[in-house]
Amino acid sequence: MVVKEDNNIWRIIRLDLDHNHELYPGSNQQFSGHKYMTEMEKSLIRTLNDNNIPTRKMISILSYLRGRATALPVKKKDVSNYRTKINREIKGTDMTKLLENFRKKKNEDPTFFFKFELDGENKVKNIFWRDGSSLKYYADFGDCVSFDTTYMTNKYRLPFAPFVGITGHAQTSLFGCAFLKDETTATFKWVLETFLESMGGKHPQTIITDQDQAMKAAIEEVMQKTRHRNCLFHIKTKCYSKNIKVFASKDGLYEEFEDIVNNSVTEEEFEFLWTQMIKERGLEKNKYLTKMWETRKRFIPVYYKNDFFPFIQSTSRSEATNARFKENVGPTYSINSFVAEYDRIVDSIERAENLEDHYSIQKRPKELLYGYTFERQAQELYNRNIYKKFQIQLQATSTLTYKEIEEGKIFEVWQRSNQVYKAQRIRRYIVLTNLTQGNEDFSCICAKFSKDGILCSHILKIMIEKEISAIPDKYIIDRWRKKDMRLIKQRVEETSLATSSLLRFNVLSRISAAMNSKAAKTEEATMYLEAEMKRIDLHLNKLLAPPSSVDTNYQATEDEQVQIQGQADKESNVTLDEIEDPERIQKKGRPEKPKRMKTYIEEVREKLKKKESKKKKKTTTNESTGRKLLKLHVQLSKYKIS
Repeated sequence: MVVKEDNNIWRIIRLDLDHNHELYPGSNQQFSGHKYMTEMEKSLIRTLNDNNIPTRKMISILSYLRGRATALPVKKKDVSNYRTKINREIKGTDMTKLLENFRKKKNEDPTFFFKFELDGENKVKNIFWRDGSSLKYYADFGDCVSFDTTYMTNKYRLPFAPFVGITGHAQTSLFGCAFLKDETTATFKWVLETFLESMGGKHPQTIITDQDQAMKAAIEEVMQKTRHRNCLFHIKTKCYSKNIKVFASKDGLYEEFEDIVNNSVTEEEFEFLWTQMIKERGLEKNKYLTKMWETRKRFIPVYYKNDFFPFIQSTSRSEATNARFKENVGPTYSINSFVAEYDRIVDSIERAENLEDHYSIQKRPKELLYGYTFERQAQELYNRNIYKKFQIQLQATSTLTYKEIEEGKIFEVWQRSNQVYKAQRIRRYIVLTNLTQGNEDFSCICAKFSKDGILCSHILKIMIEKEISAIPDKYIIDRWRKKDMRLIKQRVEETSLATSSLLRFNVLSRISAAMNSKAAKTEEATMYLEAEMKRIDLHLNKLLAPPSSVDTNYQATEDEQVQIQGQADKESNVTLDEIEDPERIQKKGRPEKPKRMKTYIEEVREKLKKKESKKKKKTTTNESTGRKLLKLHVQLSKYKIS
């Protein structure tokens, strides 16, 4: 349409309707005036936001409720903006809501534990909490702990530090969690001491972490009797990334390196083979390999073969837990939202463990591999996951041969030489035995039973050849048995009530819960139990009252106290109602775009590209400089006198 003004009147001088379209084309592009959300949709977004549902999934749910995707009058950015508005509403009150959440949990489950540490301005520095079920799991499976920190899980950028263990089914268990202000020795010391306090003072036998020096110093101070090792995977990965050319240029070095690190049987063997490798390969001046040698007793497996690290040599359990949390939480989430995700994960872990117990009791593998009597014994006693690991060792016996050095006492076991997949080195394993019936005893130089709690293929080979019919009970540890086959029916906390008030409280809670369940069936029984409880409460007040005081006013419990560090470094207690949200801190964290390890060929290609780009840049610069000089020469030539 074309219009023209004529004597202050606008007139249409041309109109073409052939290429016009409707005012609203019906595309995905929404006009600002058409964007709206109903109150019900806003309430639904709040509910989904509380459950950490990603924005893209919210869009799918809202579109489904509208009938189709094109019927939704808002886009992903609009929903994201509304979520930001919701999150701003809790600004400054996150810790208060977290406290209310924790207090509610403690009312529902008295074994729930939490603790805060504040700075001089009442701002939260560190937070630790532990679910009630974690106390039970730690009592049974707290002998080995994996501890690591990660970032990008909350808007305050506080490092997240979970304590992770291994259940009786060789699955991951979450013992407790913490948010830390920093990664200093003092902070790690606080969280380790708090963790032990929450677990009734029970120290783990072993702990595995990364190479953080502050963490190492804190563990040495707080857990002096605990065996500490570093993650083997991280150290080896760093070694390969720093020595790509070295491993690529020296044929067979990778295989030799892996064999020495992973398969050395004794400390003397490892040290001899390592020094031999360094000398023959000319690696005396390699800085990282030299550093590995100096710190070898911190991570090389052979130095830990007699310590209980069941089926782990790295912090992969902790990393898997961190990854699981990061699926639904991120750097924009509040800590209260994070705790909601924690509750879901703890529930799923407990359900998975119960389900494994059910499968182990109700179902068994259809067939035995070889039909040995001790194989049937293992099938009946071990739970499903552990029996699968036992079968792997049993299968390996078919590739082994043996020699009896001293009759009934000393055997030598090694891999057959006619195998397709041959080992880098043929190692001979010494097995010491006592074959007296009723007093059978086995030990192998590989010490797999000490590390993993199951017999190795070398011992099983001797049992097969000497026709041993059953595995002695001491070699089927209670931890790996089916639930109904465990020798120890009562948990540890029931046999050590004097060690901790938390453990004593756990026992009393179960007794009172059973009584409450009975009394709640009738009104008469309820009134009777209520009256008896009031009478018992009066007697307890008299029993526990200090001799010099009769004041029965409420005093805050240990769990509702926090430490505040004053200017004079004096600790005092304040109520948690006074706490403030932590400040957002800048930390190293993970890179925004994590990069995978590249192969040697990719490294070379990148270098070639850089060289080519430098050449092009240099050529372009030279051409540009030449043109400028030529132009300047022409201009100067104009002023020359002929």
